[in-house]
Amino acid sequence: MSRIDHYLEQLNEPQREAVLENSRPQLVLAGAGSGKTRVITTKIAYAIEVLGYDTSEILAVTFTNRAAKEMKERLIQMLPSRDLSFMQVRTFHSFGAWLLRRYGQSIGLRPSFTIYDDDDSLSLLASLFPAFKRVELSPIAKAISLAKDRGLTPTSKELDSFRYDPLFKEHFAAYEKRLRSIGNVDFADLIMRSIELLKKDTSVKKTLHNRFKMILVDEYQDSNTSQFTLLKALVGKNSFICVVGDDDQSIYRFRGAEVSNILNFPKEYPNTHVVRLEQNYRSTQAILSLATHVIQHNRGRHDKTLWTDKKEGSAIYLHYLEDGKQEATKIGWDIKSHTQYNDSAVIYRTNAQSQLFEAEFARLHIPYKVIGALKFFDREEIKDILALLSLILNPLDEVNFKRMVNKPPRSLGPASVEKIMKTAEEHQLSYVEALIYASDNALLSPKAAQAAKSFALLLQQVEDLLEVDNTQALHKLIGDSGLLAHYAKQDKTNHTFKVDNLSQLVSVISEYPSNREGIVEFLESLTLDPTTLGHKDPADEEGVSLMTMHNTKGLEFKHVYVTGLEEGIFPSYNCESDADYEEERRLFYVAITRAKEELSLYSAQRRTVWGSTRIQEPSRFLAEIDSSLITVNDERRIHQSFTSQNWKPSTSLYGNIQLTPTPTFEQKKERIKGEVVSFSKGDKVKHHQYGEGIVIEEQLLRNKKMIKVSFSQGVNINFFGETDMLTKL
Repeated sequence: MSRIDHYLEQLNEPQREAVLENSRPQLVLAGAGSGKTRVITTKIAYAIEVLGYDTSEILAVTFTNRAAKEMKERLIQMLPSRDLSFMQVRTFHSFGAWLLRRYGQSIGLRPSFTIYDDDDSLSLLASLFPAFKRVELSPIAKAISLAKDRGLTPTSKELDSFRYDPLFKEHFAAYEKRLRSIGNVDFADLIMRSIELLKKDTSVKKTLHNRFKMILVDEYQDSNTSQFTLLKALVGKNSFICVVGDDDQSIYRFRGAEVSNILNFPKEYPNTHVVRLEQNYRSTQAILSLATHVIQHNRGRHDKTLWTDKKEGSAIYLHYLEDGKQEATKIGWDIKSHTQYNDSAVIYRTNAQSQLFEAEFARLHIPYKVIGALKFFDREEIKDILALLSLILNPLDEVNFKRMVNKPPRSLGPASVEKIMKTAEEHQLSYVEALIYASDNALLSPKAAQAAKSFALLLQQVEDLLEVDNTQALHKLIGDSGLLAHYAKQDKTNHTFKVDNLSQLVSVISEYPSNREGIVEFLESLTLDPTTLGHKDPADEEGVSLMTMHNTKGLEFKHVYVTGLEEGIFPSYNCESDADYEEERRLFYVAITRAKEELSLYSAQRRTVWGSTRIQEPSRFLAEIDSSLITVNDERRIHQSFTSQNWKPSTSLYGNIQLTPTPTFEQKKERIKGEVVSFSKGDKVKHHQYGEGIVIEEQLLRNKKMIKVSFSQGVNINFFGETDMLTKL
């Protein structure tokens, strides 16, 4: 038996079909855990050994350096006698760099051009617009990169709807002109300028068409508009094109990925041969049945059904709990019972959710690692607040003073800061005292003097509040320091959740004594707890993996805990359209299919947000699950209920708990338009669980209205957005 026959024998029938068909465009729909890497590498080996392709005639493209390296290593093992040095196995951007360094002179690029990273791009933009601060230009730099990923230039008509900023075209055009004049490229240019090269230089395009007879793309569902365009330009009349991916795992739309690329592939490439890899080698049938049932609610997808020849497997539990603390504790003790730390993962929607697990796991002495993100107390926004608190407690703290005196920018540049620090040294003052002294004695410009005094007074006011109410003091510190607005702007631009992290910090500190000593105790606990101060790469540490759903791709675990399945958390409150909800459902699918043997789902009735209790509705995705697929464990004292004339109640899954199918976006808008009532301070209201109450506070947070209601039971609860959970009396 030949080596290649041995590899073919290891494949199932659809996998062999994918390898052996090479006469027309091919779309391989590779479900989660279906062995797609084996298929791709075997297909390349078959093309070389049986079909007679030269190694230099094959281009294989994927999305991460790790995946490209793994693919190349497998091929070296499969073809030990072949020289694979001329075969192109690269990421999209690596291929773009390779192409531009060899042929870029025809569009004015020297082979020695420099590739700018994000910080380089921001610096270039700052040099062009010195009147703007770097913090103001940072979202513009990110927007330029995203625009290029979507195939846009400064002259594109679509730019007006891409970003509602009258200056964006000017910024984009000046940046692009300057970048080209100095002969360098940014990261997005590796694709955009490659497209430009192939459009302008037909001889280069012909050379590539003659060279690359077989082009394969892995993880095609993650491709963006520019990558789609580049691929079209690379495929010649005699090229064989094969893309492999899973539209059900397309979860990076916020980065520019277009699921339509894989959905429309058969239309773009007529006579496409479609192969479905549906046999899963990772999970039990119980897990796959749930995953399939969840994703089938999406309308924009290729039909496929995962199956396995493994046993049915353990039952899948859906736990309804009182609050986030109970969620963390329950999961912690379950992990403690089996101690398979490295083969366990806790999955959540946003990074802010990790804090409760970090704290509980530390208490239970469970080792853990935060994957794809900094640990909670190492995050920039959290360290900023901790720095301010440390400065309040110790006004001589030079490190934290330097960090925060002009963050966010408050007209205290390097020269002003140097004068303030020199004043502190000469007059033996604390830095807070020096801020006031320098402003009162005309050592600073009028604008800087005003900023210095305002900052000092804020720190003093917060210090006084710490003696009375920690939560109130933190709200003032976060808001009046400008950090709330600063990070809210970043969240809106970059689709991050930094404000959520700040709210979680308030909730954590609210558990300590509500006075100055409580803050001292909190900061000291951070110093003494090595789990929050470790400097090792989390991936190298032993322990339970804590990660967001976006960071789970390509990973698998024996025990998986999917948490925070509540409206506003998952699906995210940022959802505005049916397409948004379909992307969130794909995230749910990806999270579920990380589990090999045991899967548990969690939904809490209450969450602590900004130091106050918030009532949560179970995720709409839970109402879509068939009752035969899961076992419900309800530990709530009071059952939640949903009511809506537009939604038909469904009790098949929840027994006495009435939940509802997911409404369409149009239904949701009609529901809000027709039924939701706005509440104001002083309104008397009634809640179906907590009885009568009165609105005691209203404010705007993250462009959403928040009202605080004081109920007759003595409970104060925050409600976000206009809500149908309350009735106005």
